[in-house]
Amino acid sequence: MSRKRLVETLEMALVVEPNLDIVTDNMVSEWSSAPYPELSVLLVHLKFLSSVHQNHHWVAKGDPFYSDHLLFQRLYEGAQCDVDSVAEKAVGLGSTASVDLVLQTSQLCKLVQGYGMTSTIPQPTELAKRSYLAEMNFLKVVSHLVEHMKECGTLTRGLDNLIAGIEDKHEGHVYLLKQRILSQ
Repeated sequence: MSRKRLVETLEMALVVEPNLDIVTDNMVSEWSSAPYPELSVLLVHLKFLSSVHQNHHWVAKGDPFYSDHLLFQRLYEGAQCDVDSVAEKAVGLGSTASVDLVLQTSQLCKLVQGYGMTSTIPQPTELAKRSYLAEMNFLKVVSHLVEHMKECGTLTRGLDNLIAGIEDKHEGHVYLLKQRILSQ
């Protein structure tokens, strides 16, 4: 049996967004003025991920309230730390065009709509599943962006190291969320 990446082997019955590569490519093309558009897209996805987890942190309730509250806090704080690292790297490698707030906000809105999120607050039993799905999609985006950077010849050792560390952290988030889902 061949080894497969974590993203491809999890037993969970949640589906990763099938058109994510197309959405990601469209987002990259919108950042054409940035020297490393992939980092700008990574930044938007991290901000989205942080917002999802922070929202779940705020609305967690019920029997496992305190542990869920702390779990989602850990996840959103981890993603926030990554936001800062990616933004500083992107600006350091090129220009402030990499962190254009208007374009970030526009793409964040598209991600919220693309994930089918409504103004309805999810049930407590759905929070971990939604966070899990967001993390799995994020890992797929990271993999796609890294491949794109390799093809373009823009993946430096430093970028690869930064992104690998972020990917490692979020694989840990997937593990924690999977454990939480299985305990329901």
